[in-house]
Amino acid sequence: MIFEKIHHTDYPPETRPVMAWDGTCGFCHYWVIKWKLLTGDRVIYEPYQKIHKEFPDIGLRYFNQAIRFIDTDGRVYGGPAAVFHALHRYGDKWKWVMPLYRSVWIFRKLSDRFYSFVSANRNWIYRITISLFGKNPTRPKKYWAIYLVGILVAGGFILVA
Repeated sequence: MIFEKIHHTDYPPETRPVMAWDGTCGFCHYWVIKWKLLTGDRVIYEPYQKIHKEFPDIGLRYFNQAIRFIDTDGRVYGGPAAVFHALHRYGDKWKWVMPLYRSVWIFRKLSDRFYSFVSANRNWIYRITISLFGKNPTRPKKYWAIYLVGILVAGGFILVA
């Protein structure tokens, strides 16, 4: 696993929870925009490069490892748990994912491993994301459907030939 889990900070945000993400990562930025649509202004999204000093008991190395969600009660979530908790507690959709993550060990293990894989390969996965959904995360295109039809048609020609 690439990221270590942290459970608490003695410096919680006062008014709204904070999602700290890598401001140099295009893939991260893309998904932060998507999550903002789901949580609205109930969560503050900031690059960790800008706010990590507000949480002196969370070392910079932890912010480098994974996205971190810091709730107003001082609880800290990392990796997929950060996203799942934010959507569960502050979003209007996807509330079922965090209870699944907490209670089903195989889902938690697969989510953590998938997060680590994506984190280690985010540049080319970002290119795939853009190819499948377009550059604007607020208005995703369904390019994946076009690719799927193309693959099915090409496969049909190969089978017939």
